[in-house]
Amino acid sequence: MLYIKIQELHKRKFKVAQIAKELKISRPTVYKYLEMTFDEARAYTEQPLGKKKKLDHYKDWILAWLEEYP
Repeated sequence: MLYIKIQELHKRKFKVAQIAKELKISRPTVYKYLEMTFDEARAYTEQPLGKKKKLDHYKDWILAWLEEYP
């Protein structure tokens, strides 16, 4: 897990820029993970990507319509 790798490198006295370069991620991402707890990082990685859409609430209804009236 990325969180564990970042924390491990930080304990070994790597600088943020070095951690970012080593893991091929941005420095703001390193800062974000350094400020999180393990539980927060796990919850962050488990959340779905992207924003919710306005029509997500109606997705099943729209799909049923499209199946019925192709």
